[in-house]
Amino acid sequence: MLFTGLITVSAFLLIGLGATRKTKGALFMTGGFLLFVIGAVLHVQSFSGFVPLAAAVSAEAGIGFLLMAGLMSRHEKNARPFFMIGATSLFVAVLMFAGTKLIAGYSNPPVVAGENNPPVVASQDHSILVELGEDDTIGEIESTLSSFDATWEEAFPTVSMDEDADLAQLYIVYVAKRDSEKLMRELRTDVENIDNVEVNFIVELDIPSKGPLHLSGHASILENDPLASKQWALEAIQGHEVHRMLHDVNPAKKARVAILDTGVDAGHEDVSSAFTTSPATMDLHGHGSHCAGIAGASTNNGIGIASLNWEGRFIEIAGYQALNEQGFGSIEMISQAIIDATKDGSDVISMSLGAKSAAPKVISDAVAYARRNDVIVIASAGNANEDAIDHMPSNVKGVIVVSAVDENLRKATFSNTNMSLARPITAPGVNILSLKTGGGYVQMSGTSMSTPVVSGLVGIMRSLNPSISEDDVYKILENTGRNVRDTSKIGKLIDAEAAVSAVLSGS
Repeated sequence: MLFTGLITVSAFLLIGLGATRKTKGALFMTGGFLLFVIGAVLHVQSFSGFVPLAAAVSAEAGIGFLLMAGLMSRHEKNARPFFMIGATSLFVAVLMFAGTKLIAGYSNPPVVAGENNPPVVASQDHSILVELGEDDTIGEIESTLSSFDATWEEAFPTVSMDEDADLAQLYIVYVAKRDSEKLMRELRTDVENIDNVEVNFIVELDIPSKGPLHLSGHASILENDPLASKQWALEAIQGHEVHRMLHDVNPAKKARVAILDTGVDAGHEDVSSAFTTSPATMDLHGHGSHCAGIAGASTNNGIGIASLNWEGRFIEIAGYQALNEQGFGSIEMISQAIIDATKDGSDVISMSLGAKSAAPKVISDAVAYARRNDVIVIASAGNANEDAIDHMPSNVKGVIVVSAVDENLRKATFSNTNMSLARPITAPGVNILSLKTGGGYVQMSGTSMSTPVVSGLVGIMRSLNPSISEDDVYKILENTGRNVRDTSKIGKLIDAEAAVSAVLSGS
């Protein structure tokens, strides 16, 4: 826009020079008119509204006419008409710009968010999480928030004080990014009203590149899914043996496995019969659907792949939107998904997501809430080839943390280690074949894939014994797991046959 303005002003200068020169005046004026044409075209392309365009042209014309008045005066010609036109044009431009700002102010007035005034999130570029004390109200810090032009809303309005006082007292505060650190420092000094302040940071999926397709097949399998023989992971965890065990077994109930991810393609042919009523029934990204298929694709249905979910009788899959279609999600968004999955009666929460960070309080509180309500929480260790103690939510207390092995049952090169955490385990996570959103099948790699392998097994265990505790589940996984070459770094490899046998025998 500055460039177009310079062209217009230059046009005025050339015309002014042409009008004051005795020689080559016509040449200068021709150049000036040519610049006018170029400037007019660029103005139309640069401005989307008539008022901003008219205001800009008026301002440039004002400057141009004043410059011409100066040239005329210098050459002792009548400059008054040019001066009057220039001054008037600038005055009109000022009125137009002021009017535009005034109209915008009335159309989008400042909002102080509260119960009846949700925040205008689009006008902000950052958010923080503020936890009030049990007996405090948002009104007690309203003056501080307003001084930063911050808006706010309850983070988890469905959680009551009786259910969880910390989550019930949490607010999302929207503030300009440049002011967020200063606001957080000021809020932290208010120890009388505020228990915790943290950035509502964004988590992004980290998906390792896939390797060559693994095509070796199992010699003899029971299931009729056409791609089952291509799933090396089932063989590695003794999954085919589990199918034989479950063939004539009736579950005590259908365990609900919640996939907290980018959503789930509920209409996919290989999961639709196992999918249950839940919020996230679409998946424009694909990551969530892939995880859902690993955890609970209907097995022995003559379609696609197999999971441990024999004939779809043992597990129902539920989808919760913890990440958006680009694979991004804030820690508040993830926590909300944990809360929703818990309220819906999930048996297992599977989270194939995370970031390098200390455990955020909001996610720690949400996981604690889930665990108090008898939900087993399972999370990926991460794909940075580092220690998962620095990766959340795998470093949250009570979470079963899943690392990944490759086809050779060695630690996947990308997998984080997890032995510094209380509940480490490992499962296949390289070249894992599963659902492709929109239909079909695709292989992916990551601890994102090894996590739903474990979540599916824990779902089977819960379906056979609904009262089995999270402590007993992990104890069985650990006691029945097999040592592999890198167990000292990533924990034992799950043995699904041995784990299911332990549940069935009550040992």
